[in-house]
Amino acid sequence: MTTNNILDPFAEIISQLQEVTDKQIDLEQLNNTEEKLRNILFQLQFELVNAQHQKNWEEVNKFELAVSECQLTLNKVRAAIINVSIIGINPKNRAQMQQILEEIETARKTQVYIDLAIRLLGFLRRLFL
Repeated sequence: MTTNNILDPFAEIISQLQEVTDKQIDLEQLNNTEEKLRNILFQLQFELVNAQHQKNWEEVNKFELAVSECQLTLNKVRAAIINVSIIGINPKNRAQMQQILEEIETARKTQVYIDLAIRLLGFLRRLFL
């Protein structure tokens, strides 16, 4: 798997969230986020199976955690879609989003993306509380 297959959708999700001006994410954005997270989940599951076949247990553990985090985040987004809830995008979240975009760029260069993906999923899940 290339780093961009995982990091590009995260960058798109964070960039979209940064553009929210009225502190409310609309249903279209939530649906778009859900679709991107589903794609990320499929990629993570594929990588998990590959790591299992290669008996790379360290990678298996990381991908299992990433799959779990992605499933939890996806469930939060789906709940937000069902509730059509207002999700706060406050200045602290915006600052963290900018930092995340910078970390994505660094991860692209260093190829250390799975640890970052796990952290990003946790951040996104907190947004959809």
